[in-house]
Amino acid sequence: MDNVEIHRTIRAISTDLDETIAFYETYVPSGQDPALIERLNKTDYYPAANAISDALHREVIIGLCRIWDTRSDTANLSQLAVQFRDSQVLSDLRGIGHAIDPSALTSWLSEFDDGSRSDELLALKRARHRALAHTATPNVLYKGPARVANYGDERKIIERTIPLVEEAGRFLGYSYASPFEDQRRMRKEFAQRFWERIGR
Repeated sequence: MDNVEIHRTIRAISTDLDETIAFYETYVPSGQDPALIERLNKTDYYPAANAISDALHREVIIGLCRIWDTRSDTANLSQLAVQFRDSQVLSDLRGIGHAIDPSALTSWLSEFDDGSRSDELLALKRARHRALAHTATPNVLYKGPARVANYGDERKIIERTIPLVEEAGRFLGYSYASPFEDQRRMRKEFAQRFWERIGR
């Protein structure tokens, strides 16, 4: 990749992350707020509310797995890590004014490696591969290393992903109109307004 291609990749990953945060913050109340869940379950349209909640949850898992994918033909953190480990790429970036601080890069790569091997990410990938992108055969027991996904895995991976994406952008001078944590706060507020109007 050259500078323009890496920049495009970061932009694509940022878009995926923005959408995933929107899905996550909209989903959370419907899966966590007991008062909301009780209120929705008393409506005559609760199956539709449950379908919306489930669809949002699925999109969160799919979005995170997309960002942490390992395919070479997709925009993902893994491919950024490959580029950031390439001395020629780093030299080329330095030549056009994007010298990446070695200690910052080492820290970024370490955080990426930890995230890519984390139990939470592996569990989400298992859910994606065996229940969302495909339906696992009921005739063969799962023998892989990943555990079953737990509630909260999505939040932990989002919180690993945000600083990696933002730091990768800073390496190349890519700026965000609004930091992702600010976007999370706004998405939470929108979700609260939305769910408050449902079931009333």
